[in-house]
Amino acid sequence: MRQKLPVVALLLSSAVLSQPVLAQERVIGLLALPEVFGQGACDRFTPRPVELRATPQGPVVGTVIVVKPWTHHSNGGCEGLEVAVRAPLAATVQPLPMMEYAYEEPGAVVLERRETWFRVRLTVGSAWLEASAQDEFYGLERLFQDGLTYLTEAWSGQVWASPGSAGRPAKSPRFAPDQPVRVRRASRDKEGLWFLVDIMSHSACDDGEPTVADQGWVPAYGKADAPTIWFYSRGC
Repeated sequence: MRQKLPVVALLLSSAVLSQPVLAQERVIGLLALPEVFGQGACDRFTPRPVELRATPQGPVVGTVIVVKPWTHHSNGGCEGLEVAVRAPLAATVQPLPMMEYAYEEPGAVVLERRETWFRVRLTVGSAWLEASAQDEFYGLERLFQDGLTYLTEAWSGQVWASPGSAGRPAKSPRFAPDQPVRVRRASRDKEGLWFLVDIMSHSACDDGEPTVADQGWVPAYGKADAPTIWFYSRGC
């Protein structure tokens, strides 16, 4: 059975989700930070703090840190990695909002990019960090490529023959928030970011081979500027 809200008790932030909530600002992708998350669950690594700045190359406003490392069990497995943001002179730390780009692989939520600088979402507001050579950015096009994708609550229920053209109601077998789709390609131009999708009869995780019920373009963002498409980071 597909798990839409994975339980990731190993992280301090409860914001690690397989699907987005309606956003305050447009999410453009996720940023892997092995300095604080390692290379996967149970990875034995030496954490390094990641500085957060008010602007690219501006004053430091906080630091992403590991507040509790992995606890490895003698019989295998691990638990307990805690990652948070500490502001200068603050008495407490705050969770770093995160989402999974792959199974148990969380990344910071990116709102803006300027070359090697990324503005990431915080519990309150946002801040900039400079990506290191080992950090990796997963833009929406990459996240949706060959992913188990679906339409979110931000979708209007319409499809377009081409980006920016007149829309029409989709021929959808159901109008649920998790309508399965197959992303065929992306378009980035003056109309913004759009995706050509096949609207599927049902999920590939269900019994029977899915068929294409409709096809058309959808804008990357919809209601409240939230993504209209997302994916199951943990598969079926």
